[in-house]
Amino acid sequence: MLTTFLKSISYFLHPLLMPWMGAVYYFSLTPVPYPPLKVSLWLLSIIFWSVLVPLILYFILKKINIVHTIDLKTSKERIWPLLLNSIILGYLSFGVLPESICIELHFLFLGALITAITGMILAILKFKTSIHMMSTGGAFFFMILVNLHYGYSFSGTFALFIIVMGAMASSRLHLNAHTMKELVAGLVVGVMPQLLLLSNWL
Repeated sequence: MLTTFLKSISYFLHPLLMPWMGAVYYFSLTPVPYPPLKVSLWLLSIIFWSVLVPLILYFILKKINIVHTIDLKTSKERIWPLLLNSIILGYLSFGVLPESICIELHFLFLGALITAITGMILAILKFKTSIHMMSTGGAFFFMILVNLHYGYSFSGTFALFIIVMGAMASSRLHLNAHTMKELVAGLVVGVMPQLLLLSNWL
Protein backbone atom coordinates (compact mmCIF):
# COMPACT_ATOMS: atom_id res chain seq x y z
CA MET A 1 0.00 0.00 0.00
CA LEU A 2 2.76 2.44 1.00
CA THR A 3 4.85 1.54 -2.05
CA THR A 4 1.87 2.11 -4.35
CA PHE A 5 1.20 5.50 -2.76
CA LEU A 6 4.84 6.59 -3.04
CA LYS A 7 4.99 5.42 -6.65
CA SER A 8 1.90 7.49 -7.41
CA ILE A 9 3.71 10.59 -6.11
CA SER A 10 6.54 10.01 -8.59
CA TYR A 11 4.06 9.63 -11.46
CA PHE A 12 1.79 12.54 -10.47
CA LEU A 13 4.80 14.83 -10.05
CA HIS A 14 6.59 13.50 -13.11
CA PRO A 15 9.44 15.74 -14.37
CA LEU A 16 7.78 16.14 -17.77
CA LEU A 17 4.69 17.71 -16.18
CA MET A 18 6.53 20.29 -14.08
CA PRO A 19 6.91 23.08 -16.69
CA TRP A 20 3.20 22.84 -17.49
CA MET A 21 2.26 22.92 -13.79
CA GLY A 22 4.46 26.00 -13.28
CA ALA A 23 2.79 27.74 -16.23
CA VAL A 24 -0.73 26.86 -15.04
CA TYR A 25 0.11 28.22 -11.59
CA TYR A 26 1.45 31.44 -13.12
CA PHE A 27 -1.63 32.04 -15.26
CA SER A 28 -3.90 31.32 -12.27
CA LEU A 29 -2.29 34.15 -10.27
CA THR A 30 -1.09 36.79 -12.71
CA PRO A 31 -3.14 39.99 -12.88
CA VAL A 32 -1.91 40.55 -16.46
CA PRO A 33 -4.97 40.28 -18.74
CA TYR A 34 -3.64 37.79 -21.27
CA PRO A 35 -6.28 36.81 -23.87
CA PRO A 36 -7.75 33.41 -22.86
CA LEU A 37 -7.17 32.02 -26.35
CA LYS A 38 -3.46 32.89 -26.17
CA VAL A 39 -3.15 31.32 -22.73
CA SER A 40 -4.80 28.12 -24.00
CA LEU A 41 -2.47 28.00 -27.02
CA TRP A 42 0.60 28.57 -24.85
CA LEU A 43 -0.42 25.81 -22.43
CA LEU A 44 -1.10 23.44 -25.34
CA SER A 45 2.31 24.28 -26.81
CA ILE A 46 3.96 23.57 -23.46
CA ILE A 47 2.18 20.21 -23.19
CA PHE A 48 3.20 19.32 -26.75
CA TRP A 49 6.86 20.29 -26.45
CA SER A 50 7.56 19.37 -22.84
CA VAL A 51 5.50 16.17 -22.57
CA LEU A 52 4.56 14.61 -25.93
CA VAL A 53 7.80 15.31 -27.80
CA PRO A 54 10.06 13.98 -24.98
CA LEU A 55 7.92 10.81 -24.78
CA ILE A 56 8.29 10.25 -28.53
CA LEU A 57 12.05 10.84 -28.26
CA TYR A 58 12.24 8.43 -25.32
CA PHE A 59 10.68 5.62 -27.37
CA ILE A 60 13.13 6.36 -30.19
CA LEU A 61 16.07 6.25 -27.75
CA LYS A 62 14.74 3.00 -26.29
CA LYS A 63 14.34 1.50 -29.77
CA ILE A 64 18.01 2.18 -30.55
CA ASN A 65 19.10 0.92 -27.09
CA ILE A 66 20.41 4.23 -25.74
CA VAL A 67 17.98 4.01 -22.79
CA HIS A 68 16.45 0.88 -21.32
CA THR A 69 13.70 1.97 -18.92
CA ILE A 70 11.65 5.11 -18.31
CA ASP A 71 13.41 5.42 -14.92
CA LEU A 72 16.82 6.07 -16.58
CA LYS A 73 18.52 4.05 -13.85
CA THR A 74 22.13 4.89 -14.72
CA SER A 75 23.89 8.22 -15.20
CA LYS A 76 24.86 7.16 -18.74
CA GLU A 77 21.20 6.66 -19.72
CA ARG A 78 20.42 10.23 -18.63
CA ILE A 79 22.82 12.04 -20.94
CA TRP A 80 20.84 11.92 -24.20
CA PRO A 81 17.39 12.55 -22.64
CA LEU A 82 18.75 15.56 -20.74
CA LEU A 83 20.51 16.87 -23.86
CA LEU A 84 17.34 16.60 -25.96
CA ASN A 85 15.26 18.09 -23.16
CA SER A 86 17.70 21.01 -22.96
CA ILE A 87 17.09 21.73 -26.65
CA ILE A 88 13.32 21.61 -26.10
CA LEU A 89 13.49 23.89 -23.07
CA GLY A 90 15.67 26.31 -25.01
CA TYR A 91 13.06 26.43 -27.76
CA LEU A 92 10.26 27.00 -25.24
CA SER A 93 12.22 29.77 -23.52
CA PHE A 94 13.43 31.65 -26.59
CA GLY A 95 10.97 30.54 -29.28
CA VAL A 96 7.54 29.94 -27.76
CA LEU A 97 7.73 32.25 -24.72
CA PRO A 98 10.56 34.76 -25.18
CA GLU A 99 11.14 37.57 -22.69
CA SER A 100 9.21 40.04 -24.85
CA ILE A 101 6.03 37.93 -24.64
CA CYS A 102 6.01 36.71 -21.03
CA ILE A 103 9.09 37.46 -18.93
CA GLU A 104 8.03 35.24 -16.01
CA LEU A 105 7.54 32.08 -18.07
CA HIS A 106 10.63 32.92 -20.10
CA PHE A 107 12.66 32.70 -16.90
CA LEU A 108 10.81 29.57 -15.76
CA PHE A 109 12.00 27.76 -18.88
CA LEU A 110 15.41 29.42 -18.89
CA GLY A 111 15.94 28.21 -15.32
CA ALA A 112 14.75 24.73 -16.31
CA LEU A 113 17.18 24.82 -19.26
CA ILE A 114 20.10 25.63 -16.94
CA THR A 115 18.95 22.85 -14.60
CA ALA A 116 18.79 20.29 -17.45
CA ILE A 117 22.24 21.26 -18.75
CA THR A 118 23.71 21.01 -15.24
CA GLY A 119 22.09 17.60 -14.76
CA MET A 120 23.51 16.47 -18.11
CA ILE A 121 27.02 17.63 -17.18
CA LEU A 122 26.78 15.75 -13.88
CA ALA A 123 25.58 12.66 -15.77
CA ILE A 124 28.60 12.91 -18.09
CA LEU A 125 30.73 13.04 -14.92
CA LYS A 126 28.93 9.83 -13.83
CA PHE A 127 26.86 11.45 -11.06
CA LYS A 128 23.18 10.45 -11.12
CA THR A 129 21.27 13.53 -9.96
CA SER A 130 17.57 13.06 -9.19
CA ILE A 131 15.63 14.42 -12.17
CA HIS A 132 12.42 14.32 -10.10
CA MET A 133 13.93 16.60 -7.46
CA MET A 134 15.50 18.85 -10.11
CA SER A 135 12.26 19.49 -11.98
CA THR A 136 9.86 19.51 -9.02
CA GLY A 137 12.16 21.72 -6.92
CA GLY A 138 12.56 24.18 -9.79
CA ALA A 139 8.85 24.36 -10.62
CA PHE A 140 7.61 24.72 -7.05
CA PHE A 141 10.28 27.29 -6.18
CA PHE A 142 9.16 29.22 -9.28
CA MET A 143 5.66 29.20 -7.79
CA ILE A 144 7.04 30.83 -4.64
CA LEU A 145 8.75 33.49 -6.78
CA VAL A 146 5.48 34.21 -8.62
CA ASN A 147 3.86 35.03 -5.27
CA LEU A 148 6.78 37.30 -4.35
CA HIS A 149 6.66 38.96 -7.76
CA TYR A 150 3.04 40.02 -7.33
CA GLY A 151 3.30 40.80 -3.62
CA TYR A 152 1.11 37.90 -2.53
CA SER A 153 1.72 35.89 0.62
CA PHE A 154 3.95 32.94 -0.16
CA SER A 155 3.67 31.14 3.19
CA GLY A 156 1.11 28.64 1.88
CA THR A 157 3.09 27.98 -1.30
CA PHE A 158 6.30 27.63 0.72
CA ALA A 159 4.61 25.12 3.04
CA LEU A 160 3.43 23.19 -0.04
CA PHE A 161 7.00 23.31 -1.39
CA ILE A 162 8.34 21.73 1.83
CA ILE A 163 5.60 19.05 1.85
CA VAL A 164 6.06 18.17 -1.83
CA MET A 165 9.85 18.03 -1.56
CA GLY A 166 9.61 15.83 1.53
CA ALA A 167 7.11 13.50 -0.11
CA MET A 168 9.19 13.30 -3.29
CA ALA A 169 12.40 12.56 -1.37
CA SER A 170 10.63 9.89 0.71
CA SER A 171 9.21 8.33 -2.45
CA ARG A 172 12.56 8.14 -4.24
CA LEU A 173 14.36 6.80 -1.17
CA HIS A 174 11.68 4.18 -0.43
CA LEU A 175 11.77 2.99 -4.05
CA ASN A 176 15.60 2.80 -3.91
CA ALA A 177 15.76 5.11 -6.92
CA HIS A 178 18.31 7.49 -5.38
CA THR A 179 20.61 8.11 -2.44
CA MET A 180 20.15 11.11 -0.16
CA LYS A 181 23.16 12.79 -1.81
CA GLU A 182 21.56 12.46 -5.26
CA LEU A 183 18.27 13.88 -3.96
CA VAL A 184 19.90 16.89 -2.27
CA ALA A 185 21.97 17.54 -5.41
CA GLY A 186 18.81 17.40 -7.53
CA LEU A 187 17.02 19.89 -5.28
CA VAL A 188 19.97 22.33 -5.38
CA VAL A 189 20.35 21.99 -9.16
CA GLY A 190 16.61 22.63 -9.60
CA VAL A 191 16.25 25.59 -7.24
CA MET A 192 19.51 27.51 -7.80
CA PRO A 193 18.87 28.61 -11.43
CA GLN A 194 15.45 29.99 -10.47
CA LEU A 195 17.03 31.78 -7.52
CA LEU A 196 19.86 33.19 -9.65
CA LEU A 197 17.33 34.53 -12.18
CA LEU A 198 15.27 36.11 -9.39
CA SER A 199 16.76 39.62 -9.76
CA ASN A 200 15.78 39.72 -13.46
CA TRP A 201 12.05 39.83 -12.93
CA LEU A 202 11.18 40.64 -9.30
